[in-house]
Amino acid sequence: MLAENIRDRQRRGKFIVLEGVDGSGLSTQAGRLHAWLEQETGRKVLLTKEPSEGPVGVLIRQALSGRVQGLGADTLALLFAADRVDHLTHSIIPALEKGHHVICDRYLLSSLAYQGRSLPLEWLKQINAEAIVPDLTIFISVDPVVTLKRIAEKRFKVDLFERENILREVLNNYDILVQELCEEGQNVLQLNGNRTLEIVSNEVLSKVQEYFMIDK
Repeated sequence: MLAENIRDRQRRGKFIVLEGVDGSGLSTQAGRLHAWLEQETGRKVLLTKEPSEGPVGVLIRQALSGRVQGLGADTLALLFAADRVDHLTHSIIPALEKGHHVICDRYLLSSLAYQGRSLPLEWLKQINAEAIVPDLTIFISVDPVVTLKRIAEKRFKVDLFERENILREVLNNYDILVQELCEEGQNVLQLNGNRTLEIVSNEVLSKVQEYFMIDK
């Protein structure tokens, strides 16, 4: 089981997750936050992502890019859940228990927002029941027109989910899910990602400092 007791959670590092639709600049912001957090805290910081670099994560990325075909939506959802358990067990939780901070580019909300378009939300939550709660979720909200323009400037081929109508549905799901997290009392930072990456980055660093610098 991946459950943690309260004492262990207080001693461990901080778990920070970045969320948003494709093209929101998550990788850029995660990289900048990683470098800054290591410098400011003097702690080691694990920068990771989902799908992970593990065997299940590799299969998922192949499916999203079209290199592997024939997987149904429910099968893909189960693969994401399996990858998340593997990721937590072998990377995230060990790093946190060593006192390292962890920054994850995408996590549980991505599964709920994307796969919730076609699958029951409660079922998705059940198969991801082992997912631990982040100390802070940073949701970068960007209009799909902006994100698709950014994607087109970087590469010619788009992944399975990178189409405007799909991204608008996903963004709406994110808005609902983020509101639920806020109502549950979780730490959630919502940012307007339509602005420049530099402006968003400065706000991310400022808010993370506000949340965590008292616990270096």
